[in-house]
Amino acid sequence: MNRRDLFKFLFGVGLGVAAAETYERLYNIPALERAFRKEIEYWWSQYLDAKRKTEELSSKLKTKEEEIDTLQKDVSYWKSQYYVVQDEVNKLNTKVDELSSKLKESNEKIDSLEKELDNWKSKYESTKEEADGLKSIIGSMDELERESVDAISYYREKMNEAIYNLRRTIEKYRAILGDDRVAFESSTVKILEDLKLTQEKLQKVLPYFPLILNFAWKPTKVINDKIYDINVSFEVISPLNSLREVEVMLIPEEYRYFITTYGMREEDYDKVFPKEEVRSIKIKPRNLEREMFSVDFEDLKGGREYIIKARVEDVAGNKKMVEVKTPYIRQFENIAKTDDILVIVPYYLWYRPDLSNWKDGHKYTSLLGEYRSDDSIVHSKHIDWATGYGIDVFIVSWDGYNSNKDIQYFNNNLKLLFRNELSKDIKIAILYEGLKFKTTGNPQKPWERDISDPHNLEILLSDFKYLADNYFNDENYFRIEGKPVVYVYGSATYINTKDALEKLQEIMREKIGKKVFLISDHVTPHFFPGQKPEWEREARSFEGTTSWLGGYSPSGEYLGGSYEVQIDKMYSEWFKWTLENKKLHVPSTTPEFDNRYVKWGNPTSIPLERSPENFRKRLEIILKYTNYPRVISLGTWNDFFESTTLEPTREYEFTYLKIIREIIGL
Repeated sequence: MNRRDLFKFLFGVGLGVAAAETYERLYNIPALERAFRKEIEYWWSQYLDAKRKTEELSSKLKTKEEEIDTLQKDVSYWKSQYYVVQDEVNKLNTKVDELSSKLKESNEKIDSLEKELDNWKSKYESTKEEADGLKSIIGSMDELERESVDAISYYREKMNEAIYNLRRTIEKYRAILGDDRVAFESSTVKILEDLKLTQEKLQKVLPYFPLILNFAWKPTKVINDKIYDINVSFEVISPLNSLREVEVMLIPEEYRYFITTYGMREEDYDKVFPKEEVRSIKIKPRNLEREMFSVDFEDLKGGREYIIKARVEDVAGNKKMVEVKTPYIRQFENIAKTDDILVIVPYYLWYRPDLSNWKDGHKYTSLLGEYRSDDSIVHSKHIDWATGYGIDVFIVSWDGYNSNKDIQYFNNNLKLLFRNELSKDIKIAILYEGLKFKTTGNPQKPWERDISDPHNLEILLSDFKYLADNYFNDENYFRIEGKPVVYVYGSATYINTKDALEKLQEIMREKIGKKVFLISDHVTPHFFPGQKPEWEREARSFEGTTSWLGGYSPSGEYLGGSYEVQIDKMYSEWFKWTLENKKLHVPSTTPEFDNRYVKWGNPTSIPLERSPENFRKRLEIILKYTNYPRVISLGTWNDFFESTTLEPTREYEFTYLKIIREIIGL
């Protein structure tokens, strides 16, 4: 039976409608199944998507919960810190009250000292009057000495004349009798009176003899400013008695106060002041009334001043002595001027034991001890050492000239340095501390300083006018192209530089007849030429550029992985820029940087380590990147707070100065 016959039969028995519905359903099962599956797949995908989003939200929720937990911990921490800070603030307030009280006491002491100073000024004026009177007396004594010498010669001549006349009278007496006897007696009495007067005169001038005149010394062998041999000459006048002995002494000056005052170690004394014996030369006089003497002293070790004494004694036991002190005589030859490389080092004049700066902490200690920066022997020793090992220029930190007592101390010390006896052997320039200007307040660039801001510009121009009036015309000031050199520290933070420096240079031309040679610190490892046009624009306002110490990083992270690789790459790029822009390139490096030992330093910083090998390598690198004139900057001479020092110390002595001399080829 086929499907048709089946349906007929079912309709016949009354089951046709049910059969038709059943058939229809059976016939459409595949389509329904497909729709069902499609709907199932849709809702499964919706489920999976919802599950995924739920998991993401759960993860984010967990993260937020962790952040909230962290924030709650931070809040708890900062709450505790707040109480700590509050406690510190309370302590500081107490300290401020104490300091205010001390300040009041100090002001009272200052008032008292000012009164005492006025008293001493009055005494000084009185003493000055006495000194002027003493000078007048000394002048009179000198005049009396000269008159005495002339008087002796005159009275000897008169005595000879009297004797001659006496002989003539005697002859006359013998030849002629009678009235001639009266003439003879008269002549004899007159002669005797003249002789008596002569003896009285001689008794008056006797204390001045023997007389030492024209006592002087002069160098006779000088090589590169180092005095090796000297000659001493003088004249002795002794008309009354013959000379018994003449002695000339050369006495090395000693400076034991470096041990007692500055804390120099006893074992370091001879390293600083070479041991040298007192020398004495005795001369046999020729028994002349007026005699010249000349002696030579050879192979002076130097490194100090000398006292030269001359002592004479006549047969009657009369003694006279004169002495003179030489200026500081160098220990080392000035080899710095014998090469074509100008080595400049930053130099600081802020040290003194009565302040806390030595007590702030330092890793190394100078061979000189904890010295004062206003000590002329310290200055001489520094110049002697520096130029003796190839350093040409001290570029001295200068922060102004205002009424601040510390700044006054630094500025007065700079004047002493310029007046030092050895200042002719070295050049001196200014390291202008340029971070004192107010910032722009830009939160994105908190370091930024608008140098054309009226307040900042007024300070800048005032400072440079003072420098022009007091230092720029000094014959020992360091110049390039005839212009006084100033290194402007911190100038890389300046904006609107061009107009400010044009105004500055205009004033300098009026004051000293020329521009100043300004060096900036725009060389940086953080970016290279072409990456920040505004940086280069500011740098072009200067005549030269450098970097401070080669870009030391407290984190220990350097371009290329090491400080040496960094300075090689950095100077290579910026050297090209200086050539293209016709600027002086001054590559800089340092033997070390470590400020962890000073109380205001960074205890967590990673130091730049010191070693002879590293310093030698750094020197060799920077010497590749000099143009003309060839100028390099090395560390500092004496910033003991940051351990960038080249000055000889107890720990490394002359090691790093010797490396400079070696690498430069001296």
